[in-house]
Amino acid sequence: MGSRSQRTLRQFKLIAEMKKGNFPNTQSMSRLLEQVEGENGEPMKCSSRTILRDVQELQQEFGAPIEYDSTYKGYYLSKPNWEFKAPVFQEDFVSMAMLGTRLADDIVPEPLKTDIDNSITQALVTNSSEFFDEAMIDSILCASGVKAEIDAAVFKTLFDAWRRKRMVTLKYRDPQGKESTHDFEPHLIVFHKGIWYLKGYLFRTKELRIFACQRILEATKNPQGYETDRKLIEETRRKGLFNYPKVSGIKLHCDASIAFYIHEQQNVFKSKIERQEDGSLIVSLNPTVEHDVIRWILAEAGRIQVLEPKSLRDKIAEAGREITRRNS
Repeated sequence: MGSRSQRTLRQFKLIAEMKKGNFPNTQSMSRLLEQVEGENGEPMKCSSRTILRDVQELQQEFGAPIEYDSTYKGYYLSKPNWEFKAPVFQEDFVSMAMLGTRLADDIVPEPLKTDIDNSITQALVTNSSEFFDEAMIDSILCASGVKAEIDAAVFKTLFDAWRRKRMVTLKYRDPQGKESTHDFEPHLIVFHKGIWYLKGYLFRTKELRIFACQRILEATKNPQGYETDRKLIEETRRKGLFNYPKVSGIKLHCDASIAFYIHEQQNVFKSKIERQEDGSLIVSLNPTVEHDVIRWILAEAGRIQVLEPKSLRDKIAEAGREITRRNS
C-alpha cells in the first residue's frame, strides 16, 4: 500500500473512532494502529507526530470539523454527520462493510466480527450507497441463515485472502472423507443457501474449483497474488454458483392457500403469474434449476400441480410414490 493510501487509511480509522464517540488522541491512535494489519500483513505502526499531521491535513485539506475536548483528552467531530470525501479502498473495507450489513451477526464468527464493526463505521463515514452497490456486483454474493459451522481462524484467513487477491493453501476434506491440499485463488467467497463456498482456480491454472468452507481443515496465507477474473464473477452472478442446467417451459398450478406468499415473493420467483377465479394461480417460471423446483413442489405437500413439462410432472409423481412407499 502506498504512502497516500496508508495515510488515507489512517484517517478513515481516526474519523471512525470519532464517529463512535471514542475521543481518540495521537497517543491512543498510535497504540490502536499497532493492532491493525496493513496490506503487507505488518502492523500499521506510526508515531504520535504522524497522527497529528493526519489531523491537520483533515482539517486543512478536507475541512474536517475536528476539535479537541480537554475533558476527554481527545478529538471529536463538532458536526457528527460530516462526510470524508476521500478515495475508498473498496477491496479492503467496503467489501467487509457490505458483508456486515448483509449478514446477521450470528453468521459471522470471531475474529471477523470485530473487523466488520470497524469496517462498517469507516464505510459509513463516506455515506455513499454507490460503494455498496459496486461491491455487491463485483464480489459478495450472500443470503442469510447459516447451516454449517466454520472454524473462525480458517474463515478469517479465507476472507482476507479473497479481499486482498492472495493465494491461499487449503487442506480440504471432501464429502467422502478424502483429504487433499491445494494452492488456490479465491476469486469469489459466496454464501449460498446457508453454506459458505470459495470459487476460483487452482493457482496459475484455469482449473475451476468450488470448495465448501466448512470442509476446509486448514488455510494458510500466501504472498502470491492474482488478478480477479471478472468474467467468472459476472458468469456466477448470471448463472449461479454451480451453474446447473436449467429447465424451460415450467408451468404450475398453485392452490389459493399459497397464493399470498407467491405474490409477495414475485421478485424471487421472477415468473408470470395468472390469477384464476377461485384464487389459485397459474405460474409460468423462468428457466429454473430442476432439483430446486422439485424440492419446492414437494415441500408444498400437494398444493402445487405440474402442468408442463411432462418430464417434470413424471419426476414429481415418482417422488410422491417413493415417499408413500417409505412412509406406509
